[in-house]
Amino acid sequence: MKKVLSIVFILLIFFGPSYASFKDSLKQHLEKNNIEDGSTQIYLLNRCSAVYTYASAILLETDKLNSKNFIEISNNLLFKAIELMIIEEKEKKLEQAQKNAEDIRKKMFDEYIIEGKKNWEKNKSHFKGSFISEDMLICSNLVEGED
Repeated sequence: MKKVLSIVFILLIFFGPSYASFKDSLKQHLEKNNIEDGSTQIYLLNRCSAVYTYASAILLETDKLNSKNFIEISNNLLFKAIELMIIEEKEKKLEQAQKNAEDIRKKMFDEYIIEGKKNWEKNKSHFKGSFISEDMLICSNLVEGED
């Protein structure tokens, strides 16, 4: 029973209100949720990992060096999300946390692709004029704060 409740709790954290609000900018999401809460921090790390993966994919053909740098940043953020999942959810094993974080990043990355395409059709930019640029700014501040 305890295991079932843990699974339900995890699903609610990652696919409940947090995931449903993906179309909000990250700034809006953080304004609605307590940054001190572990689930909010995990969401932030996962979402930043996804936006850096998206930026890496966009730059892959035109700027391989920055694309590589962005994917490294993305992977570092994902690793931090995994570490925090293990700390927050005592029963979670490394393999479970890693699979969960990778699945979440993939879903968020797919959402960024959809939104980026819509934005491209509107103004010929993947980032400008969309919440994606706002997310990137927040995430870049997070990454700079780590140095």
